[in-house]
Amino acid sequence: MNRVVPAAAALWLVASAAQADELPLFQAGLCGGYRVGGSLEDQDTGDDRDLEDDSSYAVSLELRYGKGDDRFYQLWYSRQATEVDDGLETHDADVEYLHIGGTLPFGGWEHAQPYFAAGIGATRFSASGADTDDRTNFSGSAAFGLEIPLGRHAAIRLEGRGYLTLVDTEGAFFCRSDGGEGVCRIVASGSTIFQAEALAGILVRF
Repeated sequence: MNRVVPAAAALWLVASAAQADELPLFQAGLCGGYRVGGSLEDQDTGDDRDLEDDSSYAVSLELRYGKGDDRFYQLWYSRQATEVDDGLETHDADVEYLHIGGTLPFGGWEHAQPYFAAGIGATRFSASGADTDDRTNFSGSAAFGLEIPLGRHAAIRLEGRGYLTLVDTEGAFFCRSDGGEGVCRIVASGSTIFQAEALAGILVRF
């Protein structure tokens, strides 16, 4: 009997290690959401020219940090199609984020796993029209989320993420390359632009 217990414990440890090694090493997520924020102003009048709150979507590609590790490297892309009013007319505009970072689980509930995520990269602002210039700035993001397993290879993901973009207050947004007036008057209202996003979607593990 004295030999059976240690042997059983050893077998359990080996089985647990083997199961950990077999955890999926790659996962991909697709989420839909809603993004708010983005404070701009008219440099001539001082009036607010904020980005309209609107729907968004996000795609993430994630690689496990190591065998048996719950952390993941993450490549994150999110896009919002929105509008901005320059005081003369309303322009369609896109705000896109591309960040490299990772996810870190913490705590843990019986049927869900909370996690923290963060990344750094770039923000691109672009407006409709062939004569408008895009603008790209350095940015970072942080998020808290919840994964609800649907099985070994799938989960529901709920996430709230904030984005902070560093900008030059002297630089204009959505300028026309031909030097036209109107949209070129829009500038950042501070040294940073903040947006927040609520997301829900599916995570698939491979």
